[in-house]
Amino acid sequence: MMDLSAYRDIFIEELNDQLERMDQSLLELERSPSVGLVQTLFRAAHTIKGSASTMDFRELSDLTHEVEFALEWVRDKKPEINSVLIDTLFRSLDAMKVLRDQYVSGQPFQNFKSVVAEIQSLIQKPVVMEPVKAPELKKSEWLVAQEAVDAGHQLFSIRITLETTCMMKAARYFIVRQRIEEQGGKIIAASLADQVASGEDDDRYANFVIVAAIAGDPQGIQAELSNESDVQIVVVEEYVKDVAVVHNEPVAVQEKAEAGGVEPSTEKSLSDDRNKGTQPTVRVNVERLDHLMNLVGELLIDQTSLADLSGEGARNAPSPLMQSIGGVSDHMGRVIKELQEGVMKTRMLPIDQLFSRFPRLVRDLSQKLGKELELIIQGGETELDRMIIEELSDPLIHLIRNSADHGIESREIREQQGKPTKGRITLTSFHEENHVVIRYSDDGKGIDGERIKASALSKGLITEEQASHLTEQEAVHLIFEPGFSTASSVSEVSGRGVGMDIVRSQIGRLNGIIDIDTEPGRGTTFTIRLPLTLAIIKGLLVKVSGRVLIIPMYNIAEIVRIDPEDIQTIQGQLAILNHGRIVPFHWLRDKLNYPPTNRESKTIPLIIVRSVDKTAAFAVDEIMGNQEVVIKSLGSYLGAMNHLSGATILGNGRVAVILDASYLVSH
Repeated sequence: MMDLSAYRDIFIEELNDQLERMDQSLLELERSPSVGLVQTLFRAAHTIKGSASTMDFRELSDLTHEVEFALEWVRDKKPEINSVLIDTLFRSLDAMKVLRDQYVSGQPFQNFKSVVAEIQSLIQKPVVMEPVKAPELKKSEWLVAQEAVDAGHQLFSIRITLETTCMMKAARYFIVRQRIEEQGGKIIAASLADQVASGEDDDRYANFVIVAAIAGDPQGIQAELSNESDVQIVVVEEYVKDVAVVHNEPVAVQEKAEAGGVEPSTEKSLSDDRNKGTQPTVRVNVERLDHLMNLVGELLIDQTSLADLSGEGARNAPSPLMQSIGGVSDHMGRVIKELQEGVMKTRMLPIDQLFSRFPRLVRDLSQKLGKELELIIQGGETELDRMIIEELSDPLIHLIRNSADHGIESREIREQQGKPTKGRITLTSFHEENHVVIRYSDDGKGIDGERIKASALSKGLITEEQASHLTEQEAVHLIFEPGFSTASSVSEVSGRGVGMDIVRSQIGRLNGIIDIDTEPGRGTTFTIRLPLTLAIIKGLLVKVSGRVLIIPMYNIAEIVRIDPEDIQTIQGQLAILNHGRIVPFHWLRDKLNYPPTNRESKTIPLIIVRSVDKTAAFAVDEIMGNQEVVIKSLGSYLGAMNHLSGATILGNGRVAVILDASYLVSH
């Protein structure tokens, strides 16, 4: 038998590309149905099925075959493109992603028999009416639900579709309720179809939704009901209807019909747009790019050494030979600079590869929370180091979830305030000097600094004295403190503040800076500034207690000199006034436990360092200048050295450590 392991990485890369294409095409199909988009989806599914079959990945091949057949049915029969069809295709796509993840991790494959049954049911009997909606909880039902949640249960909606051949659907409905209770579920509410085409009352029970509080894993109930006679489809999802008491994926579906079927359209499909003007490309292993970057770094170190030697020789023994060596050194520097930029560009990716994941997230949140949400993406072509892009996903997801759940008001409140009923989230990126700026904004309720301050006080995060000295802007930045939240109940996507400390820590690890601009009633904007790359940086060389240290330039807000009497004690801590703002003051030698040295100068060189949302001033002995340095990992030999982000080799061959500005400022 042929060994397919050599093709595994190529298969996974191609699979990721095709799944991403299907995700984007489905979103576009929901917004604007066209034959071209259906054809794009069909081609992607066909490609996945063929590749999976070749790799003997039968689980994915069989599921994708059903999806392909469904898309062929849509293309040929041209049914109405409504929320039932779109949600079924999205659930199928999610199942394909789960199988992919299990294939990559080597886990046992999940059985998606219910998804296949849902696809087959859709094809065999085209839907002409929307399914039953999950029930809205009445006040009495909500009280029961709240008690169950307080006791550690979770609310789930259990959507059941019975076989068309079921003779006594009402009886089967009550048997299903009994099975749920036998499995430990507490039934809160249920909903049936209001009316059916047949006029038979029993047919109202063919499709129903039960809301139940479940203490353990809901998969046990799903498995039990799937084996029940006359039950065709079982979908168990978290119940989120004006309730903020759920905890994990998957996403609940709010049915919303989209009128209009698939008609021939002059619009080009997404694949046509993506292929427009494409250039020949070659897939290169990331490790090879990293190796090239390391070699360029070594060249840069050698060139710096040569330049230092050339300069020293020209000063001590000027001669035509030394001038020639200096000329060669300069030319070598220019070539290495171009080589460095070329290799760095190969590591760059358009940030759209990250942004393109978020329309689906916003769509799911919109349905889960019952809010109309719109995501606008600008500047997707902005390029950023792939390592930074990979680390940015979680912080941006936190921002989107917090905006959707707590930042943007409900439709009713927005109407009362004269706002558009559809909440808007805007994600923009662009280059600014040697940074990439990502601007995230929403047009929601904004952040109330006084409410933030009150919440921080009640949780013991600040004292009364500290609160009295906080400005409005400083109060708003308290949302980044660990454990802070203004949400009144626990949820997966709770109020602005949950997980915001994670946003700060991850942006800090990337040597980034984050600003907040908010106006109550109008919305909030987060501005994130990040370095283009983390491999080669421009650093400021300073001397402290006879040692040469490096501080990344993109963390330096200002370099000043102060008199010793400018240092003040405020609330028991050393500080200085910088442009009218109080900035904490530290001797860098004390931070690093270095011995003090005698200062000859009367003034003190001061570095104003900024990281994420905090600023601090550090006094050094001498400022030596700046230069580009290659960051080398310290490895694990030195143990936990949180205040260092790496080290580099200087032109004279000596090692200099690179300080982690984020750690210094926050500790």
